[in-house]
Amino acid sequence: MSWTQQELIEFCNRKNIPLDAYSFYKDQDDSFCLEKIGGEWLIYYSERGSKNELAWAKSEAQALNILKLFLLEAFKSI
Repeated sequence: MSWTQQELIEFCNRKNIPLDAYSFYKDQDDSFCLEKIGGEWLIYYSERGSKNELAWAKSEAQALNILKLFLLEAFKSI
């Protein structure tokens, strides 16, 4: 399934994943972030100003899906 930003937000809301746990297109401390770099998408965890790379994707839809998987793993006990 291809995800849009809005669909991912709605999915996270249903799963009780807090809004401050992720960020689209900008760095946000202590969050999973998605950022476009050149023609690719970087998914990373931002912690105290450091970007900890998790994955790269070729499309925004693919990046959103990967971000969803990391969020599910991080919040699976909720």
